[in-house]
Amino acid sequence: MFIEQIIINNFRVYQGINTLDFAMDGDQNITVIAGNNGFGKTSFLTSLVWGLYGKLMNDVDERYKQDISEAGGYIRYCEKLMNRLAQTEATPKIEELKTIREKNTLTEKQLIDSQIEDLTSFSVTLKLANIMIPSVPCKQLEITRSYNVNTHKEKLIILIDGRENELTKNVGPEIFINDFILPKEIAKFFFFDAEKIVSLADVNTIEEKKYLSQAYAEVLGIKKYTDLKGSLTQMRYRIREKSASKSDRSALDRLNKQLEQAKKMIEHKKNQLEGISESIQIKRTTSDVHQEQLIREGSSITIDEIKRLREQKHILADDLSKLKSRFNDMLELAPFAMLVRKMTLVKEQLELESSNSAAATSLLKIKFNAISRLVNQSQIALNNENKQLLLALIEEELLPKDSVQVKALLSFTPDQQQKFYVAYENITTTFGKSFKALINDQKRLQSVFNNVNRKLQDGEAKGKDPVIASIRKTKEKLDEEIKQLLNEQASLNAEVHKLENENNSLARQTSELSKRVVLEDVDKEKDETAERLILKLNQFIQKLKNKKKGSLEKNIQYELNRLMHKTDFVSRVHVLIEGDLIDIELYDNQNRFIDKELLSKGEQQLYATALLKALVDESNVRFPVFIDSPLQKFDKNHSHNIIKEFYPNLSAQVVLFPLLQKELNEEEYSWMVDRVGKAYLIKQNDKYSSGFEQTEPKLLFTWYQQTQKAYV
Repeated sequence: MFIEQIIINNFRVYQGINTLDFAMDGDQNITVIAGNNGFGKTSFLTSLVWGLYGKLMNDVDERYKQDISEAGGYIRYCEKLMNRLAQTEATPKIEELKTIREKNTLTEKQLIDSQIEDLTSFSVTLKLANIMIPSVPCKQLEITRSYNVNTHKEKLIILIDGRENELTKNVGPEIFINDFILPKEIAKFFFFDAEKIVSLADVNTIEEKKYLSQAYAEVLGIKKYTDLKGSLTQMRYRIREKSASKSDRSALDRLNKQLEQAKKMIEHKKNQLEGISESIQIKRTTSDVHQEQLIREGSSITIDEIKRLREQKHILADDLSKLKSRFNDMLELAPFAMLVRKMTLVKEQLELESSNSAAATSLLKIKFNAISRLVNQSQIALNNENKQLLLALIEEELLPKDSVQVKALLSFTPDQQQKFYVAYENITTTFGKSFKALINDQKRLQSVFNNVNRKLQDGEAKGKDPVIASIRKTKEKLDEEIKQLLNEQASLNAEVHKLENENNSLARQTSELSKRVVLEDVDKEKDETAERLILKLNQFIQKLKNKKKGSLEKNIQYELNRLMHKTDFVSRVHVLIEGDLIDIELYDNQNRFIDKELLSKGEQQLYATALLKALVDESNVRFPVFIDSPLQKFDKNHSHNIIKEFYPNLSAQVVLFPLLQKELNEEEYSWMVDRVGKAYLIKQNDKYSSGFEQTEPKLLFTWYQQTQKAYV
């Protein structure tokens, strides 16, 4: 399959009708579309994906899903796809046509309506050649998708050799594209940003692995056989239902009706969820617009921030009150701290009074008498004279005759003494540090409190402005509606989960009951044939998985070692297939597992690039490959391998979107120029308008340099 031509009309930066023809020669199979950043390379890729899949483009790649979500839903997203300049210029023409319309006949009015529709629409057309459609002769297939930003209506027309075909009508144009052109599950492997495909090396969660495994299964051709097995299983259920006894048939009918009802209810709930999700996105976008208006009006503070500031002010006021209470307690000791020297004199006086008090002297006498008794009764070898001398020394020490009698000035009780000593210890050790820390904490909290209070007063003062108050009220209402929708969404998700569980339970009951049904001869033969085919399909699918597994392992390893300049960097590739999950593991020449997350960005891109090439080869899907930023993050050694060996052989038709002089210089371009059949430069007419200029492939850089001088 080849793309002969693409026609882009008023899509994003491409104003008016822009037509590109593509290289289709076997030896010159590369088309180069070059342009500066912001000129429209990514818009071109987006136009292809939208042209093929429309609303289903969010299933192609996460970035499209994110873009649609951020825009506020598919309708809002499509409104932004229309070229701004074309939309602006169309307004006066539409008004003029509406005026003329009132004065004309019905036929002429219909013609004018058609002209108005053209002015408010954008479209993408793809013309395909060499395409095989079973039982339908086809030289050229034409797909045109258009969208009207006024009516919000989307049209998809498919022509086979210039005519509409019953096949496209019967299966539906969306299904036709998915089944006969390119399944959306594998489109990401044919339209890719070479800088972003490193995400293939960073797959961790089960959900990510399941999503990628489905794509692998589609690419490797496994899915169509599992779908066939599912169809045969359903056929067996129908045969058994038909041949069931009256009671069994009644039970089967009841279960099938419940199953059908459950499926319809699940679909209904999911449609509701989709509508709620879109409403949430629209309201969030509108809420953000109101927030921007508040900022422009001088009130950048949000309602939630005002609530948070009020709570913060209350907490800070409480903390300040506690600090003030502690401060007052410490102030009681402040005079004593200021007179610490006097406190020391008091302490010394207390110690003297304590040591010379009558109670102390009486106690010492009692102690001396006890010592005297012990000395006299002891068996120590001392004569009486020595004993008396020893006792005299002890008495002199304990009870000096010439001791000074201290005058009692304070006469503190023991309890008062204890309190004084505690206070003195506090003042002379920790009081100073604690007091300073308390002052610092108070200053800090007071500063924070003043800052919060100032913000709050400013927000509340501006909130009284009638314009700001009106905007804020509208935003508050929107935020409340968003909250309600989120609650409704959570409730619906729970209902869907419950219904799916019930559905699975009903399916198991139906399966068990159908196994007990006694079949008639003809139906029995059909059932046995279906059972035999399912068994064979199971065996075939397993063999196919093993065959594809081995082939994919060899291809990935070959491409990796061919592209990387490190010899034998990857010695083994292991494709792990467990049920519906497919994972890819790399091992080095020491048979050690290579964590793909730890690879450099360049190595991750090489891995992802090699994986894409292997998957394209294994898929047997002959569709052109479009590559944005083809040489981002590659060094010169790798770039040579990629340019010379990889891209020319990636597909029968390859379209590259390089950034000249940055990603692809003139020397590097010379390595592949012999394989380039068509070359285009994206030229920017003004801020909102770009177009294409075709040039001879060998003159691409000459033309590029001339256009750069013109822009300067």
